[in-house]
Formats: sequence, structure tokens, C-alpha cells
Amino acid sequence: MRLIFLGPPGAGKGTQAAILANLWQIPHISTGDILRQAIAGKTSLGIQAKAHVDAGELVPNILIMAMIRERFGQRDTEKGWILDGFPRNISQADALDQLLQIMRQPYGFAVNFTVPTDILVERMLGRGRQDDNEAIIRRRLEVYHEQTAPLIEFYQRRQCLKTIDANLPVEQVTNMLQESLRQPVEV
Repeated sequence: MRLIFLGPPGAGKGTQAAILANLWQIPHISTGDILRQAIAGKTSLGIQAKAHVDAGELVPNILIMAMIRERFGQRDTEKGWILDGFPRNISQADALDQLLQIMRQPYGFAVNFTVPTDILVERMLGRGRQDDNEAIIRRRLEVYHEQTAPLIEFYQRRQCLKTIDANLPVEQVTNMLQESLRQPVEV
């Protein structure tokens, strides 16, 4: 199983990816985690990415692609993966498609998690991360809607998009997600 998880920050993509990755014994690949580790470790890519993260902006494609390419090169991705937080725009989606084609690791579905904006802000404020204050959260949601939301149409055109209402208890979302993945895509 190879899945791409889409949705705004705070929608629960990481939570669901971790649950399913554990159930299926495949890696949960989170660009957010990769970025935070690179920033904390003060790697070359991390230092470059930090300036963008601190401003509430998306990290440039070239930095993200370098991290993703490195991660997909590891052996544990051969039997499947769940990609969380990437792609974030159409150009990343195109680059990802090319990379996965070269690596012979096509994805099955893109899953879009939906949650109302006010709930997202409340959830992210509750996480207590240093970079999560209300102004930065609202800016991140604006950036998401401007740059990332067009991916929904991108994956709809490829007839591989599933949409999940993530404004429910975690267990219900997990059950709905697993059931949805057993069904063909509605065209």
C-alpha cells in the first residue's frame, strides 16, 4: 500500500498515518518530521528550511525533494509507505510523480482529510509547538489554501482521490479511512 495524505495542518494526517503504518508495518514518511529533525540537527538543509518555517511559508521544492529522494532510497519503502505532508503544491506533485516512476513505487491513492478552519486553529494551538501561535497558524492555513488545495483537483483528475471527514474521533476516522481504501474511487 502506497498512500499520499493531503489536508491542512492539524487535520490529523500524521495521527492516521502513524496508526495505519503501524498496522500495515510500512513507513510513515512525514516531511514535517523530516524538516523538524533537520532543523533541530542544524543540517545544511535544516538551516535553509528554518528561515521559511519561521516565516510560516512553505519550504522551497528543491529542499523538500532532496529530503524525499533520500528517504525513498531506504529499503523499508520497498513494500509500501504513507507520505504525510508532501506534496504541498502542483510542482511538487509533478516532481513526486517523476521520482516515483523512476523508483518504480507508484502510489495507490491520495487521501484528502477535511476539517473546518476554526477546529484546525483550536487543534494546532492545543499542540503547544513553539512555531504554533494563532497568527502563524492562520498564515499557514492561508498558504495551504493558496498553494496546496489545488492538489485536490490534481488527484481527482488522476482518479485516485479519497476524501475523509477528519472532524470526528480518531477511531472513527481510522475506520472510515480503512473502509474507503477498500472501495474503488468514485468518478
